[in-house]
Amino acid sequence: MAHADLENIARTLRRFPFPKKFAVELCAECNLACSMCHHPNMKRPKGVMPFELWKKCADEIAATAPDTECWFSFCGEPLLEPALLFRCLSYGRSVGLQSLNVNTNGMLLTPELDDALLDSGVHLVVFGIDGFSKQSFEKYRVKANRDVVYANAERLLARRDARGLPVAIQTQFIVMDDNASEVDAYKAHWLERNAVVKVRRQLSWGGKFDTGLAITPENRIPCPWAITMMHVFWDGRIPRCPGDTEGEEGEGNAWHASLSDLWARLGGYRDLHLARSFDALPERCKTCTDWMTGAAERVRPESGAVPLEPVCSRA
Repeated sequence: MAHADLENIARTLRRFPFPKKFAVELCAECNLACSMCHHPNMKRPKGVMPFELWKKCADEIAATAPDTECWFSFCGEPLLEPALLFRCLSYGRSVGLQSLNVNTNGMLLTPELDDALLDSGVHLVVFGIDGFSKQSFEKYRVKANRDVVYANAERLLARRDARGLPVAIQTQFIVMDDNASEVDAYKAHWLERNAVVKVRRQLSWGGKFDTGLAITPENRIPCPWAITMMHVFWDGRIPRCPGDTEGEEGEGNAWHASLSDLWARLGGYRDLHLARSFDALPERCKTCTDWMTGAAERVRPESGAVPLEPVCSRA
């Protein structure tokens, strides 16, 4: 990404009194073992978030900043727990949350779940579909079936349009070595089916993967993920940032403290970013390149490409 693009993102970053985006780990299990994801090597305990924990978080977000983007994503596949997911979405909508979003790999979206998802209160569904050909898709989305995922996403789009519902549906393409040549065909396929297409670079997940992006200290900007996002694990623990996938550097637990208090506890870490005191950041930040991937191209049906815009969701 060009230095000018990075600085345009940096100008959107400041001290926020409450997270702009809140990622909810509904469950920590996943049915896939994607090659560009940290999940296959994750060591911390896996479990399912109790509804009461989401309710506590949702009530505070609704009272404090109802426009916060709430993402059911991060370290697990939410459709492994469809009944809980739909209950959480419905509750969030009932208390006035204005941005309820789901990231899914698409394998588990059976026809029986289509209407339940569309009627759940969700505002946006994002399918992680990283390839157009079967060969490239299944190289990266390990244990997935390209034809099943394509059919599931196409069916949900058709059902939404047949019912005239306002639910936004995106397909997300992570550009990697063997799929970059497929971007144009991918866009044409999904735009024809009335999906928004999002194209972004691969994440390093806190320096765990080589993304081919070079660390350039003189061009470094504050990390958009760190400045804007809070994550909560299924058991309530709050990691320092999305790169802290094991929760080794967290600041408390959402069961025992308010989100506002937990956000404030991480304020010193964000201040280091905003002051560009990068040498004082935790060790893992020195190899992390995710600050360079805080933008994506979105293409909307019949509207063409839109400029690069900040995006902080880790599908």
